[in-house]
Amino acid sequence: MIYGAALAAAMCFSFCIRSVLLYRGFSEQERAGLRLQQELKTADAVVDAAEAAAAYQRIGSSIPEVQLRILQRQWQLALALLKSVQMCRYNAALEQEVPVYNARLKEHLDVMLDRCSTTLTGGGAVRSEVLWQIHNVAGSARLLKAFVMLEDEKNVDKVQGMLRDALSDFKAAIETVDSTGAPVGDKNIPRWNFELLNSEQYVKKIEAARTDLEKTQALKENLETLIPEMGGYAPGEPVETKIKK
Repeated sequence: MIYGAALAAAMCFSFCIRSVLLYRGFSEQERAGLRLQQELKTADAVVDAAEAAAAYQRIGSSIPEVQLRILQRQWQLALALLKSVQMCRYNAALEQEVPVYNARLKEHLDVMLDRCSTTLTGGGAVRSEVLWQIHNVAGSARLLKAFVMLEDEKNVDKVQGMLRDALSDFKAAIETVDSTGAPVGDKNIPRWNFELLNSEQYVKKIEAARTDLEKTQALKENLETLIPEMGGYAPGEPVETKIKK
């Protein structure tokens, strides 16, 4: 009886210790979750895109929801760089700055695409509500990179390959968003992007009879009509942005 009582007491003590440790673990997880939500709320309130992206990165979390926020702000920065390129191109006094801004834009887009790839292949589960937006951002970034590549390298084959990758991203975004309960407006975002890029059939319609220069010029003109304006629909965020086809 004494041994039995001692064994029961030991088991009870072990159970109590385990319960205390589990409680502490759950409590710490809850506190960490609350801290993350507060940090996200603070960063969400930052208006400047560069400052907001830096604030999200300081959080130090690799979860897809945080990475998507960074990508959305980085997309705003990409559009700002694009606007600088366009302003320089049509200003004789600043025309020599175009290659500089193009290089900065290409480097920025490469960083975005690396973040998209890392998030999509990170091994963890990505919610469909987040996944389709990451695919959509990736497609938009590839489209803009194709524009920069055409400007700098004038390599039509590489540009066509980039456009194919953009189409694949938009297709993946469409398939994913359709599996969610997202509003119709959200479901249409990647469809509009895909329609604009695919309806012109850029990869197929460049006639083989044209010279390389003519091919490049035609593709460049078509690409310029696709680049979204500041605050455009392409990244799918922020939600309050009005979307027009």
